[in-house]
Amino acid sequence: MGDMTVCHVLDGNKLLLKMATRGISQGKWNGPGGKIDSSEDPEQCAIREVFEETGLEVRDLTSHGSLKFHMDGKEELSFIVHLFSTKSFKGQIKSTDEGEVRWFDADDVPYDAMWDDDKYWLYLMLNGRKFDMDVYFDEKNKRVLKYFTVLTD
Repeated sequence: MGDMTVCHVLDGNKLLLKMATRGISQGKWNGPGGKIDSSEDPEQCAIREVFEETGLEVRDLTSHGSLKFHMDGKEELSFIVHLFSTKSFKGQIKSTDEGEVRWFDADDVPYDAMWDDDKYWLYLMLNGRKFDMDVYFDEKNKRVLKYFTVLTD
C-alpha cells in the first residue's frame, strides 16, 4: 500500500475531521491525508492532501512520528502513516468528493465512528507529543488487538 500521511488541523480546542467517502477509511471520521506520491516527502504530501480534502492551506506542520499498521490479524507490517498536526492555516473549509469536513471540540471527538486505534494515540498528538506506535488490528480491521507506543520527545 505504501507510506501515507494524516495531518490534523487544530483551531484552539477544535479538531478538523473528514468523513471519508472512499478508500480504506470509507465511512469513518479521520484527519485529512493519503498516499505519498513518489515525488513528495511526507510533509509535502500532508500539505497537498489537506488542501485537496479541506480547501485549507496549511504550513508550520509538527511531525508527531509514525503509526505502523499491522492489518488483517497479521504480524507483518502493512503500511506506515506519518502523523502531522498544524495550527497554522488559511482559507475556509469545504467538503469535497473525498468527504464531509467538520470541526469537532477536542472533548467531543467521535471515537465510535473512527478507526479503533485513534483512541490510543489522538490524545498524545493533541498534547503535542512525539511518538511512534505499532498497531495490530484483528482479521476484520475493526478492533485493535495490541499496540506498542514509544515516546520520542
